[in-house]
Amino acid sequence: MPSILTPVYVPARGPTPQPDVAALEAIDAAPTPDARARVAATQLHALGFAQAVVTLRDAALHPSFSATAGVADDDALAPALQPFPPAVWRRYLPQLERFRVGDVHWLDRQDPWVAREFFGHTQAGREGASAEPSGLVLGLLRGGDSALLGTVMLLPAQGSAPTPELLRAAGNLVRHLGARLGHDLLQALADRRQARLQRLQEAAASLTRSLDEGEVLRELVRHVQRAIPADGVAVFAPDLAAGTLTTLLRVVHGVDWPHPDRTLPEGIVAEVARTGQMLRAGDRDADRQRERAQLRPLLPLVECPDLPELASVVAAPLRVGSQLLGVLVAFHAERGVYGDEDEDVMATLAALAATAVTNARRYAESERERRTTEALADVARAVGESLRPGEVLRLILRHAVSLLGVEGAMITLREQDYLHIVAGVGSAGMLAGVHLPVDGCLFGQVVRDHEQLLLNDTAAVRAGLASVERLAPIDRLLSAPLVTSRGAIGAIAAFNRARPFGDDELRLLQRLADQVAVAIVNARLFDEVERATREWRLVFDASASGMLLLLEEGHTVRRCNSRAAALFGREIMACLGRPLLELLEPVAPGGSSMVERLARAAMASGQPMRDTLRIPAGGALQVQVAPLPGTAGVVTLDEVPESALPSRRLAAVG
Repeated sequence: MPSILTPVYVPARGPTPQPDVAALEAIDAAPTPDARARVAATQLHALGFAQAVVTLRDAALHPSFSATAGVADDDALAPALQPFPPAVWRRYLPQLERFRVGDVHWLDRQDPWVAREFFGHTQAGREGASAEPSGLVLGLLRGGDSALLGTVMLLPAQGSAPTPELLRAAGNLVRHLGARLGHDLLQALADRRQARLQRLQEAAASLTRSLDEGEVLRELVRHVQRAIPADGVAVFAPDLAAGTLTTLLRVVHGVDWPHPDRTLPEGIVAEVARTGQMLRAGDRDADRQRERAQLRPLLPLVECPDLPELASVVAAPLRVGSQLLGVLVAFHAERGVYGDEDEDVMATLAALAATAVTNARRYAESERERRTTEALADVARAVGESLRPGEVLRLILRHAVSLLGVEGAMITLREQDYLHIVAGVGSAGMLAGVHLPVDGCLFGQVVRDHEQLLLNDTAAVRAGLASVERLAPIDRLLSAPLVTSRGAIGAIAAFNRARPFGDDELRLLQRLADQVAVAIVNARLFDEVERATREWRLVFDASASGMLLLLEEGHTVRRCNSRAAALFGREIMACLGRPLLELLEPVAPGGSSMVERLARAAMASGQPMRDTLRIPAGGALQVQVAPLPGTAGVVTLDEVPESALPSRRLAAVG
């Protein structure tokens, strides 16, 4: 190719204008990069170019702003100013080095490649082509790191080629504009990073302010939408072992959409969960990197309302150590939205959120433990204080409903071949009083086998719940046996809630079942004791002999029957709480010493002791003292007529 510096191609046409300090200062004084581009186009046109087009481009070489000064005086040169797409520029850039003249490139249209690529024809094929050389001056605006920030396309006057001085002047102005644009880019990057750092600091303070997991997740979504462009943000909890995906929160265009559980689909969420690494999809660099690594394309995210096709997605794992808490995903309907900085922001927010979620879950767990401990203490106190099971059972069921978050709970007791539902709360309240057959019933199976039951889907065992389905439909069920030393006496059951039951809930229900069993056993023992006490009282009060129950302190009368009160000539209430000697002395003087002697002998031997006490008015009283733990003994008084008395005093017999 002929040199562009020979007189044939670069004829001198008078003095060459140079960009003065005022032109450079005008570029510096422009307030924005777009304004600098407009000023630069005007100054380049003033240098003597027919038309100057300054185009600013983003990192992907897409044009973001274009400024034009002057009008092309040769329509044949107009195709050179067409807006080439980024792919074309990426193809052109390696070919331009051979056309470099200082800080610009002189693209002579006599060159076949230039004519074909920029002017759409070859010089030989152009009819009526001028003999004078002409072409296009191309300047590349580069920043401090040599990144391409834009292009400058200059059309010389018709029929002339630019002089070296003109190219040098244009190169100086292009170089200065590139430096200023690079400074603007760095300044914008610094401002953007400062703003993001401030948002991250605000996010850190906001996420640690609350100990409620739901509030933490909402704050996380809000800060993600502030930090990076996103049409929607979601937090997923994938379970790789079970193959399920739980959507903890999903916000699209500011609206919280329903999030039912579903099967874990193959895609970006599953891959982040498996690898624990960040992933980005929908931009040229990330997609090509996956292609070079021979990785399968990332399938679309789970279906998203109002965004049927997601063009850009960035996802980060919520991890604490080796534990995966969830996957944070931001998505956008446009392609190429996210870059490396967005990944860094997502990674930082995910790390902050993981710590906050962990703290919230630990606090929630401690609160659950505290409520459980308080509930069990309340139940134990009620079991210890009350021997009437009705209110205790209802209290236990109320705690079960509150702690487990269920719709209903009930307690059944076995009565031979049936289970009697003795108490129910919530949706099980209608079942109280119902009898269920032990055979063919799920609750009967729990009692027979002494085994716990956990069902999160009762569709396959509907036959075992047919007896209660009409009154209380059951979808999820927990049941535990009431086990005593004599076997299972019944079962406690809790059913229906939004979340599936787990082993922790089953252990809690078993602890409540143990309290129910204790309450039932205590109540039954109390009934037996009360029945025996009633029988003893009937015998005590109906006896024809006078009977007294003495306390150890001073042989005070604790109980006495009507016959004993009649022997003392008093009412029953007048006898209670008085020492026996005070009651006995008016009837038989000296009898108190005999009673004390008999009481000591009875306690020492463990056998009843008796003797006869003569009454001055005639006759005698036969006194018997029987030992009774915790008391001075039981005293029995029987009148003996004078005719039945022997001639000598009866000796004490054991």
